[in-house]
Amino acid sequence: MSNHQAIRVAFVDDDASLCRAVKRLLSAAGIGCECFLSAEEFLESQTASEPDCLLLDVQLRGMSGFELQRKLAEEGRELPIIFVTAHDEPEARQQALNAGCMAFLRKTDPAEAILTAIRSAAQLPQVQPR
Repeated sequence: MSNHQAIRVAFVDDDASLCRAVKRLLSAAGIGCECFLSAEEFLESQTASEPDCLLLDVQLRGMSGFELQRKLAEEGRELPIIFVTAHDEPEARQQALNAGCMAFLRKTDPAEAILTAIRSAAQLPQVQPR
């Protein structure tokens, strides 16, 4: 990502009101955000280029965040992923970290924690293989 280009984030969460709130937060910080209400909707979207990072809810209706992460990896799409969750279970956190996510945040974390994680993830040229 060049310094002249705005960061672009894809946010996948089945809570439409949270999607709107996060989109407003990111927009106010100068970060572009496209929201998807399901993993399937994200996969079906035919965007011209990949987002700089994926903000992904762990628990979604249909395909889970972890399943989406695995599918993207199988397709060779190495997007930096930041997981967000309303239920911070140690097992889910460990699964996310083992799978190579950039950050694992609670939906109740301060906005600045989300912005910092996005800025860090977007600066990487690509996810480094483990």
